[in-house]
Amino acid sequence: MFRKIVLATTVAASVGLWANAASAWVCYAHSPVAYGWGSSAYLGTAKTIALRQCAVRTPRGMVCVITNCG
Repeated sequence: MFRKIVLATTVAASVGLWANAASAWVCYAHSPVAYGWGSSAYLGTAKTIALRQCAVRTPRGMVCVITNCG
């Protein structure tokens, strides 16, 4: 009986984590020479990560912009 309860709890927790991961935001940022992407449960955080990743690869004087979020 105890094993069934542990198994049911584990399955329920796994499904909950999977559902949360499926609802994460993924954003892409591009500049003329580079790109970046970021994912998070929050849209603003996903955008910030994508812009920072793009900025690291982009030379000074060029701008990164968010091109897609979903």
